Amino acid sequence: MKRFDFALNWSGNIKESFVKFLEKACKKRKLSFLWINDDNVRSVLRNLQTAKLTTHVLLDTEATYNKKSDVYAKVCYAVKDCSGAVINDPDRAKVAIDKAITHYELLNLGILTPFTVVVRNWEPKTFVLSQEERQRLGVPFIIKPALGYGQLGVIRDAKGSVEEIAQARSYDKGDNFLFQEKIMPLTLGGKRAWFRVFNLFNTIIPCWWDDQENNYEHVNYEEFNTFGFFPLVKYVAKIANLTKMAWFSTEIAIDMKNQKKRFLAIDYVNDQCSMDTKTDTPSGVPDNVVKFTADRMADVAFRYIHGQRLSKKYIIWLKDATIEIRGLGPAPDLLKSSSSPKLNSKNKFSHRILDILR
Repeated sequence: MKRFDFALNWSGNIKESFVKFLEKACKKRKLSFLWINDDNVRSVLRNLQTAKLTTHVLLDTEATYNKKSDVYAKVCYAVKDCSGAVINDPDRAKVAIDKAITHYELLNLGILTPFTVVVRNWEPKTFVLSQEERQRLGVPFIIKPALGYGQLGVIRDAKGSVEEIAQARSYDKGDNFLFQEKIMPLTLGGKRAWFRVFNLFNTIIPCWWDDQENNYEHVNYEEFNTFGFFPLVKYVAKIANLTKMAWFSTEIAIDMKNQKKRFLAIDYVNDQCSMDTKTDTPSGVPDNVVKFTADRMADVAFRYIHGQRLSKKYIIWLKDATIEIRGLGPAPDLLKSSSSPKLNSKNKFSHRILDILR
């Protein structure tokens, strides 16, 4: 049997920066590395299912769990079924990424969201909003699929017509979808107060993200203090503890309503964070964030394989500083060691399991 330390689901067959960064970080720690892409994914799946191959850790950036035929989702489950660690665990991810579920969970946690109406997939195409809902949504508003990603199926300037609702449903008739109040963010320091905040195990990385220009910029220490960005990291820490997700991003905006500043979770949990670099594309994530993420992933894999735990103290990684802040609570204990469970009967070895279902 061929055993790898670290595997990556990354569909393209061109070795982009993130793949190179991960491969280098693994090599530095003497971890064997497997890149699973469109060229080899089906053979990898067959080998996983027949116990010819396994991996200690799989990082997934491709699986679509609501599509039964998705081969990358099957790879994730094949690794999990062989007691491998999947980032993110497929069963956790399936629940966490469903906006129709997490919307209500966030409200229960005291996290503000735009006013939202959840429309179920079995409701008729003739669905109409009540007068109160129309008033609270305002015009225009946003329509988005509950399981959508990459802005697919999103209508940004909806007026509430039956035709618009039908258009939203046509993206995926089996999905629920959300009507959401359109947010006009404040301008802070000449920038739109719109953010994508990354959770990376026990590290939180806040970035400005211009939703109109698709432009990222890593938040620096002065900005974090001057503009009072503590709620950005507080929201993400709460979501991590709720979902037990190891790696995700959350979209947060700041607006002003009734003369009160509001921090609002816009797009709740993105489990497959974009890791295109700014060098590769103008809309990419800052190179230092992508490189840091790759190095951290390899470090976590090394610790996992060698039975070492991560610190449960959250750190905030800014452009020019790394800080600890009280009040975030402990990071979820996503890295656990246990006695080595045997794999299925065809496998002749055992290893530690990352238990992120507890």
